[in-house]
Amino acid sequence: MIGDYQVTNHLGAGAYANVKQAFHKATGMIVAIKIYEKFKLVEQSRKKSVIREILVLKKMQHTNILQLFDVIDSSKQLYLIIELAQGQNLF
Repeated sequence: MIGDYQVTNHLGAGAYANVKQAFHKATGMIVAIKIYEKFKLVEQSRKKSVIREILVLKKMQHTNILQLFDVIDSSKQLYLIIELAQGQNLF
């Protein structure tokens, strides 16, 4: 469980984050959760990049850009709750 989200599948991994599929328990909405391990974000430039990502996604609302629904901050991880792009790998 991450907040009100039940994690179901691992979708992918990168250098700084993992992405998991989950559903919101109250609504049943399926989402992607991008999980940043804070110990990987000690470099100032990396921290700035993640903060910039969050600020930009909060402002964006476009059909071709994944929507950021929520950010959950814990002591060890930072979770970005985002729209799930189903069907194809974004890579």
